[in-house]
Amino acid sequence: MGEELSKANWKIYITLSMVVLLLVISMFQSFQIIELKKSGPTGNVLAGSSVQSAGAESYTDMMARMHPDQVAAQSQGTGSQMVGGC
Repeated sequence: MGEELSKANWKIYITLSMVVLLLVISMFQSFQIIELKKSGPTGNVLAGSSVQSAGAESYTDMMARMHPDQVAAQSQGTGSQMVGGC
């Protein structure tokens, strides 16, 4: 009986330790989020968010690179009659 009680206590101890660890981590992260909100967005964060960044390829360039057979068929004017699919 005493051994079963100690095993049960051990499981409770581990469970409570994990709950406390999760609470400590969530409190730490909430303070980090508060500090980030206070600092506000910087120019560095928003600098790379434009739609067409320097060195980025256009949609047609991407299509030519990823699907050369479809681009060749469209340029010949035969156009695919397939609906849906890849």
